[in-house]
Amino acid sequence: MCPICWISGFIAAIFGGSLLAVVNHPISWILSGLLITYAVYKFYEAKRRGNKMTNKTREANRKTIFRFIQGVLVGSVVTVIVFYSLTYKEHERMHDLLEKHGIEKHEH
Repeated sequence: MCPICWISGFIAAIFGGSLLAVVNHPISWILSGLLITYAVYKFYEAKRRGNKMTNKTREANRKTIFRFIQGVLVGSVVTVIVFYSLTYKEHERMHDLLEKHGIEKHEH
């Protein structure tokens, strides 16, 4: 499996899925469809190129892809922790304010 093709496809799939989930507009649907189609093509290309590689090269590429996924996961967890710690007090304050005015009942 070609790591550059796979990583490009993975990033395109993340952007395409994020755009589809967040933005509610026909132009964004078209863009996310194009990004997801590109991601599928890159995954296909990675598989096709991987079939021509030796076992040693495949194993090295798997390690590269695994390291990339580890980096994405660690970066995501660190980002969640940092943003949660920065916004927790404000989030609680807004819920308390809404409950005080009877707008929202929020159970934690």
